[in-house]
Amino acid sequence: MNERAVIDITELPHHQFDTYDPVWWGNNLLLAIETSMFAILIATYFYLRQNFELWPPPVAQLTATLRPLPELSYGTAVTILLVLSCGPMILTDMAARRGSRFVCQIGLIICILCALAAVILRGFEFSGVDFRWDSNAYGSVVWFLLGMHMMHLLILTTESVLLTVWIFIREFDMKHRVDIVTVAVYWYWVTAIWIVIYAIVYFTPRLG
Repeated sequence: MNERAVIDITELPHHQFDTYDPVWWGNNLLLAIETSMFAILIATYFYLRQNFELWPPPVAQLTATLRPLPELSYGTAVTILLVLSCGPMILTDMAARRGSRFVCQIGLIICILCALAAVILRGFEFSGVDFRWDSNAYGSVVWFLLGMHMMHLLILTTESVLLTVWIFIREFDMKHRVDIVTVAVYWYWVTAIWIVIYAIVYFTPRLG
């Protein structure tokens, strides 16, 4: 009888960075799905845009402004905060690859504070729009865009907090170093997708 060839994988690491680890593929496929969802929302926004001569469309309330433009202040503050937070997250990403526990701890704390501030600002941002979510189709799609991004901010913040607690009280193992790098990719995506939403929600009405 011929002996079957056996591949010895006992020496392979259990976890590795980027494409070598299944969690990288799972995370990026998830982000691909979420990007498709935001693309559908953005397409809906511009589909509605072509149906109105005046954009944003007037709200059917006597007390509402004729052209209810979203206020720039809170949205701009969120944008600046998220962009700046990418700095410490990049350092945290690099530190996780090197195995520097202390830098990861400090970097994650700074990023969590930025994320919490962004969540608070987003709460004020909802009050900065001069229309309700059910005022018209425009109001619905704008609130949904802001709300879906808010959900990702909350998920990102929660995941970062859990990772930070772990590396403070438990071992700084390879698995959680890979998790930190994966969270960093998610962080970059949340920032990038918000820049697109910010430009669409706040500037396309002003350019029309």
